[in-house]
Amino acid sequence: MHWFLMAAIALAAAAALWSSQALTGRGGPACRTASGGEGEAFRRWAEDPAITEGLARAVEALGELMAHPELGGPGFLTLRLPQPGEDGLVTAAAQYPNIREAMYCRVVRRELDRDALLAAGVPEALLALEPQFETDSGGVVVVSVQAVPMGELLAEQISGRTDRQAALRLLAGRLGERFPRLEVRPFGSELLLTPVREESRSPY
Repeated sequence: MHWFLMAAIALAAAAALWSSQALTGRGGPACRTASGGEGEAFRRWAEDPAITEGLARAVEALGELMAHPELGGPGFLTLRLPQPGEDGLVTAAAQYPNIREAMYCRVVRRELDRDALLAAGVPEALLALEPQFETDSGGVVVVSVQAVPMGELLAEQISGRTDRQAALRLLAGRLGERFPRLEVRPFGSELLLTPVREESRSPY
């Protein structure tokens, strides 16, 4: 499935990032989207405080799971804008190797009852977003949520590669300001969010 196709590549990218020199944590500049009403419509959507808060809520909840000493692990977050013809929702996902295998085994056995997940330490804020739990034979855990609505019409308006890349750069700039301890950058057709390397600690 889509998340697993990107997992190996992006995990390698995240590992390379952590081993490199410390970065500023901000995405690229908020570049202009395509000219005309399509670009302005996306800009208005991206600059809506409710959209920023919805995306932040998903990122924070997923990051809290990744930081859990038993259920989490070092990895990365992604934000995927809907493609034309899809449901018009932005998907946020955490992808990480669950080193202690607690979450991996729970997902494999489909032991995902809400009360059991709460008792195990899954953040209540994450469960409120109705997450989907997946994994593969390599032990990579993928937890995804539908973060915010974007709408099918807007997804269609930025369906071209150039328009979508410009939209991703604009959104990366917005989220980079909100999360200075994360590097936010376009990665293919998604946004990749990885911790900024620090001397003493990382956010996950």
